[in-house]
Amino acid sequence: MVERIILIGSFFTAVATIIATAVKIYKFVRKWEIWADEQSEHSFDNYMSIMQLKIMSPYMPLSERIKAGDKYVKLGGNGEVKNKYYWLIKELEEQES
Repeated sequence: MVERIILIGSFFTAVATIIATAVKIYKFVRKWEIWADEQSEHSFDNYMSIMQLKIMSPYMPLSERIKAGDKYVKLGGNGEVKNKYYWLIKELEEQES
């Protein structure tokens, strides 16, 4: 009888250990996913900021500014920078005329 109780106790201890380990692994993976998502978001924000700087900089060649504007608008950029991009396109058309 004592052996059976020890066997049942061992079984439940093993199951509890497996569950605890699985929970720890799940929490680690979830934290890693959140970290990776944050890094991806920050990377996208940095990329959009660089595109904004290229578009707005009067020292960049017009072709580079328009190329950056194409990418910026394609990725959903909006606001004053988008208006500047459209103004640059008009300026290029006037130069080519």
